[in-house]
Amino acid sequence: MALAKGFSTIEAAAEAVVRPIVEEHGFKLWDVWFAKEGAKWYLRILIDRPGGVSIDDCESIDGLINAEIDKQDFIDKIDYLEIGSAGLERPVRRIAQLEQSVGKKVIIKTYKLCDGAPSKAFSCILSGYEDGNIKVTGDFGELTLAVSDVSAINYDDFDNHELLDSGE
Repeated sequence: MALAKGFSTIEAAAEAVVRPIVEEHGFKLWDVWFAKEGAKWYLRILIDRPGGVSIDDCESIDGLINAEIDKQDFIDKIDYLEIGSAGLERPVRRIAQLEQSVGKKVIIKTYKLCDGAPSKAFSCILSGYEDGNIKVTGDFGELTLAVSDVSAINYDDFDNHELLDSGE
């Protein structure tokens, strides 16, 4: 997994347009994700707030975001616009998200079995990030993994209601 240091050109342009709308309505922008799935291009706006995000919350800003995106030069590249909750099992795709996630329970998936890891997919606490390496702790002890060995990181707080209360 290559954790993105920033946004692609379209993600950056979309982020600049949607962030004020999202924040004006009391939400936090977790991610802007422009991705191809099959033959179609999706622009996903993932939002969050303390107590979580409902479908009604997403619908409440959908029209405003859609109207602003429609004014952008890159609109012809987008087949589908989705506004959704970051979710309790949110993906950590960016370095800034990784830094915000230190101390959180996560599921790490690696491309190969790494020395000291219990398997190629395991639950742990993300305990640090420095110089392209992540540190994790779990029943296996402490482990340092190169970000290049990691294929995915997702929050693993589905049963942690503190996460809902804090809005992280």
